[in-house]
Amino acid sequence: MEFHYSELSMPTKHLMPEFPQPFVVKKEAEYELRAGVLADGGDRFGVSSVIFDKHEELIWMGNQGGHVTSYYGPRMQKYTSFQIHASEEVRDILTLEEGIYCLTKSSLRHQIRRGIPRHTYKSPNMEDMQCLFQVDTHKVLMGGHQDKLLELDLNKWVENVINVPEDGCAVLRSGGGSVVACGSANGMITLRDIRCPGSVEQSFRAHTACLSDLDMQGDMLITCGFTQSSSSSPVAEPYVVVWDVRCVRGSSLRQIPTVSPPQLLHFVPAVSGRAVAVASDGHVTVLDVNDALKPESQSVFKMETHNSQCSVMDVSSTSQALAFGDLGGHIQMFSAKQNLEPAYNSFSRATEFADPLPNLPSGSFNDNNFRFSSIPKPPLTTGTKWFSELPPQFYRTTYREPKPIDPEILKTMKMQGPIGYAPNPGTFRRNQMPYVEEDLKTVAQTEASTEAPKPHPNSMAIQPIPKHYLKIDLRFKMPRSHDNIDVLNKAGYPGLEFTLPNSYCNAMLQVLYHIPAVKAILLAHTCAKESCLSCELGFLFRMLDTSGGVPCQADNFLRAFRTVPEAAALGLIMPESGIDNQADLITLIQSWNRFMLQQIHSEILEARKKEKEMTLITQPTSPIKQPANKLVNGQYNEYKYTEIKYMGPPVCDDEALDAVAKNHDEGPIETNHEQPENNDLKNNVSKTDDEESDISKLFAIGRQQVNRCTKCNKEEERESVVLACALQYVANTEGEKGGFLELVRASLASRRSTPAWCEHCARFTHTLQRGRIIRLPPILAINCGGVTAQEKAYWTKGVQRDMPEAVRRGSSSKPCRYGLHCARPGCRFKHPERPSSVHQNSLNNTSQESYCVLPHQLHIRLQADGEVIINDKTENSPTEPRFDFTIPRKKPPNIKLEKEYTLSSVVVCVEDNPKNLVAYVRIPNTDDESRWFLFNDLSIVPVSPDEVVQFSSWWKSPCVLFYMSAQVVESAGDYS
Repeated sequence: MEFHYSELSMPTKHLMPEFPQPFVVKKEAEYELRAGVLADGGDRFGVSSVIFDKHEELIWMGNQGGHVTSYYGPRMQKYTSFQIHASEEVRDILTLEEGIYCLTKSSLRHQIRRGIPRHTYKSPNMEDMQCLFQVDTHKVLMGGHQDKLLELDLNKWVENVINVPEDGCAVLRSGGGSVVACGSANGMITLRDIRCPGSVEQSFRAHTACLSDLDMQGDMLITCGFTQSSSSSPVAEPYVVVWDVRCVRGSSLRQIPTVSPPQLLHFVPAVSGRAVAVASDGHVTVLDVNDALKPESQSVFKMETHNSQCSVMDVSSTSQALAFGDLGGHIQMFSAKQNLEPAYNSFSRATEFADPLPNLPSGSFNDNNFRFSSIPKPPLTTGTKWFSELPPQFYRTTYREPKPIDPEILKTMKMQGPIGYAPNPGTFRRNQMPYVEEDLKTVAQTEASTEAPKPHPNSMAIQPIPKHYLKIDLRFKMPRSHDNIDVLNKAGYPGLEFTLPNSYCNAMLQVLYHIPAVKAILLAHTCAKESCLSCELGFLFRMLDTSGGVPCQADNFLRAFRTVPEAAALGLIMPESGIDNQADLITLIQSWNRFMLQQIHSEILEARKKEKEMTLITQPTSPIKQPANKLVNGQYNEYKYTEIKYMGPPVCDDEALDAVAKNHDEGPIETNHEQPENNDLKNNVSKTDDEESDISKLFAIGRQQVNRCTKCNKEEERESVVLACALQYVANTEGEKGGFLELVRASLASRRSTPAWCEHCARFTHTLQRGRIIRLPPILAINCGGVTAQEKAYWTKGVQRDMPEAVRRGSSSKPCRYGLHCARPGCRFKHPERPSSVHQNSLNNTSQESYCVLPHQLHIRLQADGEVIINDKTENSPTEPRFDFTIPRKKPPNIKLEKEYTLSSVVVCVEDNPKNLVAYVRIPNTDDESRWFLFNDLSIVPVSPDEVVQFSSWWKSPCVLFYMSAQVVESAGDYS
């Protein structure tokens, strides 16, 4: 009886009754692309296995990174995705009714289809596994590039080892009978009994070089592979070899040529003798094994491999879909042209999905007509009523009691008929509620007097935040009178409005305004740039000069500030709604300081460069010379500025410092860079005047970075300039001894240990990096950090030491077991009295224990080797520095430069809700004296010098410090 099949490779009466004509093979493609996806991890790993699920409408994929993903239906919707191994690729996947089994190089993983792992099997016999074959419902056969074939019982997890030749078994296929074909990499094919895999029925060589793939259907076996050429290199055979396993006599039945050398083979299950051959370049050939003499019986189409190789394929059990995977990480599903919704299995069970979310009615928050009763309540699990059910007394209708009429109104009222008229006495505002309400202050005082316990006499009360440090609360925008401004501003200096976005920088704007040298530079700056921050700052400073103490707005500067892309990249632009209460203002204002100094420096350099070019162009007598920076397409090419960096806190390594000291004692260090004879910044850092601006002359710190390899002691030197210095919080062994002065010294001459490439060793080695200062700036800008918990604890750890003994120690009658040796802060037990000598010594050493006090003046000495010695300039200061942790040398240090710095400005973060940024500014008077003022937006009040340098309070943290040298302080009058 003759059967005719449609293009779907199945009987027409079962699949497509609307096409009753006989099946006619055409040269055009029978299949076309239906869906294609980039698998999970496809950008890094290729697809190593793909298979159709035999029980559900799923396609399973495994990649070379050990990840498995499943796709549902003909649209290939991602179903599950999970990792089965950290590094090994997925060699093969087997789908059973209870789950899937994924084979890697050394393990077999059992997972349910939802992605939950069930079991992982590993064995010493699993060395290089390659293929997986299902013998029955509870037994599988595993082979690989090893001399063992494993038969595993899935119920007992017991394996049976079958010895095979050294080449092993790379492919396991069966045609549905009692014979399983085992193909090895060297081209040998062994036929084994599926009931007793240990016995070999037949063995023959299919290809002379190696085997690519094989498949069986009944007694028909097809193979493809490589043959050994005369040049001793394997060549891919451009045909499919057909064998009959019943009568293998050393020769094949036939050889079917294909368009491209095949690499993968698979029979079409629904059609006898129909097979699919896939080449590595993506050519797919659908051929008829039984009728190979007719070339028109082949159907060829091309799949997109995305410039990679096709690695795996599979055919669904209904033969309606083909799945291909390539090394580029893509999976493609093909189906017949007339079948737009292919089915993977004839009787697939329903796939389990997550429960859908309940579709509850939704309504707007401002919808007053929304019925809350339309939302169903979930069933009660415990109790008999809901917590939202209020008692009946809350449902009673009550009315507000109106206020009695003012007697002044009744006295002046004139009646005209039933209507009375009286002038408004103005006792309350128009927007006040004319109802009787309880006085909350009276209620709070009553409750506090009756319920609040009395404080313990020895308990330490929390220090409140002074009012002039808090954020000023403005309910609404309206013109303010001069009387209200005088209440906030008691100094007569102009303040800055804070109602605009990004007004957090008002404190830093006040600091820059009260630095005479910076103010003079910005007032003299002019350029044609549209959004120049230097021009806007100069305009703002001019407006502050002429305001006469009236508050000003920095709206022009903030508008230009929002247009700078670098500021947005650094996260300095706040949203229109304002600063978030949880924002880290300490990090924000320090980044703003670092960015603003760099931006002003770049803008001044750019303006100077354009002025020089215009001067050269407009010279009438001299011939026109080509400028250093050529004009390309109407724009200037890249201009080489001075290498301005931010001196951040490097990582301090104690072992690296010990290695430096050891090598210094042993002998000289080999170097490949000569020491500069002159440490002047103009000669060593800035090669020309164009590379240094007026801002860099004020703030730039000349620095020489020395990198030394710990293996070969080779040194490399690099010079740079920094505009702001960040405090380096060194280890406790040094930080607690030196305090703030040691932090500044360690930050200027920073040292760290890091791996880096060494040209002499030709590899990455442990490198010691240390900085040498070659120039001290007239104005020293310091970012205090204070971001981590360790840095914040540095400024507050002096609180317990500054407290008196009676406050820190409790008054309990029970004595403390440690007595005078008790070191626990806040111990509540009784302690014996301290000796007077000890108490006297503690009083004398309060200055040394108070780490949270800033010095008003610094005396910095720069040595010839780049090291710095710092001590505070006080009357009790010794002649030699107290904090000198430099490496001991045989010769006394040669002092090259000495500078005295005076504290001029401090930016402080107030830890309140919301946080606030304020500034301490030292302003000189006409009588050669200076006074300190606190700038808090509109509020400006005078403060004492001791309040400026004390940071033992929990609510006050320093952010940015500015120290001016004596030269800048003396010349401050020239700029005014």
